[in-house]
Amino acid sequence: NWIAQVYKTISIYGTVLFILMMIFGYFLLRLLLKPMREAIELLDRFIKDTTHELNTPVNAIMSNIEMIDKSSLDEKLAKKIKRIDIGARTVSNLYQDLTYLTLSHKIISNDEDVSLKEIIQERVEYFSLFSDSKKLKVSFTCKEDKLLHIDRKKITKLIDNLFSNAIKYNKINGSIDIVLQAQYLEVKDSGRGIKKEKIEDMFKRYARADTSVGGFGIGLSIVGMIADEYSLHVSITSEEKEWTKVRVSW
Repeated sequence: NWIAQVYKTISIYGTVLFILMMIFGYFLLRLLLKPMREAIELLDRFIKDTTHELNTPVNAIMSNIEMIDKSSLDEKLAKKIKRIDIGARTVSNLYQDLTYLTLSHKIISNDEDVSLKEIIQERVEYFSLFSDSKKLKVSFTCKEDKLLHIDRKKITKLIDNLFSNAIKYNKINGSIDIVLQAQYLEVKDSGRGIKKEKIEDMFKRYARADTSVGGFGIGLSIVGMIADEYSLHVSITSEEKEWTKVRVSW
């Protein structure tokens, strides 16, 4: 009876002590993490405020550039306008990425049957200024069109990030090969390649294969988020300093 009473007393006091330690640990952890939490909240507010402020001037720049009759400009001025256009589009793409990251949980999908061939041709044309500036040869092979039931803006954002990376990490006079088949979309570039040990981490936010090229490391993170939402499978194969191939299959 005495031993049973001792065990009972130990159990009661041990449980109470454990609960008190858990409560103390919880508040201690909150106290220690408070500076980090405040920093993250500050960064989040900064991103939201920045993206809000970026939209109006970038749209104004791009709209005015589109209204310029480039055929009437001399060669030097036309090159300057082209550089401004590339810069404005780069900022616009960054704005859209940041907006998607901060507001993706609030964006309601408007799914419809979307022609991938049509979107790819449209985005190849949009990114032609970027590819031409690096003298890249872009080829698009499509044996048959593919309709996906998906949100048009989201699949466009996915394709944009694949194209953007293929251009950004490519070499001068390189190539980009785009292939659309019944079961997959494939984008292959002749660029820097990715080390094998880094491929698995490429879909993590802020992960970058090469820090010598500008970027935040959020493009493939967004690709992964959209792919997960629509049960698409994204795979990366690469040969370092030779090529990188990204395949999106369904």
